[in-house]
Amino acid sequence: MAFVDVVRAVAGQRGVRLPSASHPEPLAHLEYAEEWRLKNEAVRAFWKQHGLAGELREVVAAPTPRGYRWTSKRRALARRAGLALAFSGDAGARPGVAASALDPPEHLALYAHLHLQLDRPVSAALVAQLNYIIVRGSAGSLCAILNLRAFDAAIVRRAKQIAESLQSAGLGVRAAFLYLDPTSSDYYLEARRPTGILVWKRLFGPDWLEVSVDGRRLRFPPVVFSQVNAAMLPVLTATARDLLRPLEGRLLLDLYCGYGLFSVSLGDQASRVMGIDAARENARRTGLAGKARFRAGRITAALLASAGGSHGAQLALLDPPRQGTEPGVIHAIARRAPERALHVFCGTDEIPRGLEEWRRAGYRAASVVPLDLFPGTAALETLVLLAPHERRGSVPRRLTHGHRVHG
Repeated sequence: MAFVDVVRAVAGQRGVRLPSASHPEPLAHLEYAEEWRLKNEAVRAFWKQHGLAGELREVVAAPTPRGYRWTSKRRALARRAGLALAFSGDAGARPGVAASALDPPEHLALYAHLHLQLDRPVSAALVAQLNYIIVRGSAGSLCAILNLRAFDAAIVRRAKQIAESLQSAGLGVRAAFLYLDPTSSDYYLEARRPTGILVWKRLFGPDWLEVSVDGRRLRFPPVVFSQVNAAMLPVLTATARDLLRPLEGRLLLDLYCGYGLFSVSLGDQASRVMGIDAARENARRTGLAGKARFRAGRITAALLASAGGSHGAQLALLDPPRQGTEPGVIHAIARRAPERALHVFCGTDEIPRGLEEWRRAGYRAASVVPLDLFPGTAALETLVLLAPHERRGSVPRRLTHGHRVHG
């Protein structure tokens, strides 16, 4: 049974009414204390159902359970009665902007402004090619991205006119871009890139976004993945640090490191950092360049075998995309013999398969910490600390950071 089905089953047992399974925010109507209790019971039921090992801790609650999204999106649907900016999968959406309890007010205001600009005859050619509108950032520092199947001179000209309206609207928009996605991918920023042609175009503003975590400012391109819940980033990094400690005297192998969230936040305690993805600039800006080494590339067993740095005490941290690791990657990590490995699962349904791979590679789940990174939805981010079967060393029993909901 998938985790979302377990959530719905537990809700039924508790007499909690939920909207249809297709609803994009199925838990957002609940008081957060009720949602938190529901998720705790559901994750325990999921763990028991799959016979999973490890010390399962309480769900770490979100400090901002509503209006938290740092990245939001709407699919553009051209209707005879007008343009609908809808959630993915809502084929029957009515014209207008789909409401949300999880998007912040500044995102909703920006969508409303863009809807007014786009729902006009002069924008018809642009709308005909429009997949998504993506809004990223927080109040006063927003970025708007128009994801298009194609764009030509006429579409770019109209987009620039809309960009001018954004700069004068007082909505706190600091940048806007066009992003080419001819595949109409549901990933909206992470589709397979076409080659030999322009894939994104800046309309105005800086070509980077910025988040602040643990007193450090981290920058990355507007089309790079970042966690949707910026308020939970300090909780996420603090939890990872507490689970992996001690870091001193060890190499931190940070896989799927992206713009370097974990490399930068944990790297000051480790003796060295080796990240595989693309975080060089943030390492330089935050003073880690002297002991950090980064390598770009798709993470495969072959890449890990050639990565080097496999001698000496080391820790592994991997935060793969929702679909999980490629075949052989977990076994390749295990062959490096890390003292501990921290696997961040952004899809709960991937956990049974992932833990079975770790078991066959010689590692056991020691501590499990679910984080409510996606409040209002039936999803969790789960951190699993793994240790070699033959080693029974101490494991942190208590986290020093996090939030608990009472009531």
